[in-house]
Amino acid sequence: MINLKAGFFSKPFFNNEKIVVRVYLIACILISLKIAFLESYDNYDSFVAAFAHLKKNFDLYLMYPSEYHTGYNYSPFFALYMGLFYYLPDWLGIIVWNLTHTVALLTAIHLLPIDIKKKLFIYWFCLIEFITAAENVQTNSTVTALIMLVFIFQKRGKTTWSSLFFIFGFFFKIYVLTAGVFFICYKKRGSFIVRSIGWILLFFCLPLFIVSFDQLLFLYQSWVTRLQLQSDRVSLSIIGVIGMFKFINIDQVWIMLAGTITMLLVLLKKQVYNNANFRLLYLGAILLFTVIFNPGVESPTYIIAVAGAAIWYISKDRIKWHQWLMILLFVFTCLSPTEIFPKPFRDQFLKPYFMKAIPCIIVWIVCMFELFTWDSIKNDKKIITT
Repeated sequence: MINLKAGFFSKPFFNNEKIVVRVYLIACILISLKIAFLESYDNYDSFVAAFAHLKKNFDLYLMYPSEYHTGYNYSPFFALYMGLFYYLPDWLGIIVWNLTHTVALLTAIHLLPIDIKKKLFIYWFCLIEFITAAENVQTNSTVTALIMLVFIFQKRGKTTWSSLFFIFGFFFKIYVLTAGVFFICYKKRGSFIVRSIGWILLFFCLPLFIVSFDQLLFLYQSWVTRLQLQSDRVSLSIIGVIGMFKFINIDQVWIMLAGTITMLLVLLKKQVYNNANFRLLYLGAILLFTVIFNPGVESPTYIIAVAGAAIWYISKDRIKWHQWLMILLFVFTCLSPTEIFPKPFRDQFLKPYFMKAIPCIIVWIVCMFELFTWDSIKNDKKIITT
């Protein structure tokens, strides 16, 4: 593994958790102010408008071009949740919105059961991708956090909390559904299921405070239809990468099914039930899978995959070519949307050839190979802390 205390990164600035937390918070506030006063914020407009539409019994999943130009893809509960921001001035709402996601991500990384050096690596490695998500006023930092929190609290045996984060995450953004696999990896499975059913009833019914039951059923049906349409666009994932090869004609459903089966086959290995290091590596694989097999993924979603790659990297001792793989991932995944690359190069090479996705796909393949070929004798060096 890279020696985080060597050379330039030995400076105290890079080895203090309080400092990196401040960097995240300052970046969040500066980005939010820039968006609020200098740029458009169509995503945020669509989120807060959903609350107004919910109150007026509108179909949340139609386009409202006089208000925003981004399609609304979230649940009716999410529209209710946006009532917390609806009455705030836009500039303040955007700051609070981005701060909410920042704090969620920082909290989840802080609670990971690993030592501080590894946490610091994850913080710093994810920073650029976090900025990309924040600049798009997106929810993906919280999605990353929620998947981690399900893992963290399942490990602790706190099924009330793990099931809360899982079900809240599902209603917040459906991507968190992939975290459900962790209930199989740990004990108290029955408790997790019972509590999850309770949370489902709560979050499903909460919008009934402002809409009728018939209207709520209609909205959930409309949401399912919207998600189906969302999956038909070109995706910045393995689906898009395969689609570049015109001579390969594979329906995206089969691609997603192949990835899902591969992830589930890991559950046949006994280490997933009795080896903490193995489960940490599996967490990295789940975060990567959530993005690279997603039929509707965009650039700001990659904070999820980048966090997964960082967890993969710290999950065991690494060799030189692993380090180079992470460097390539940082350059082509994290930096590719930035102005480090000239715009013509981004538009004519990086975007058409899905270069942001390819390093994460490679890391996922390596991660899966390690999971299926796990050698307990070599890999049981303590990584997870209590």
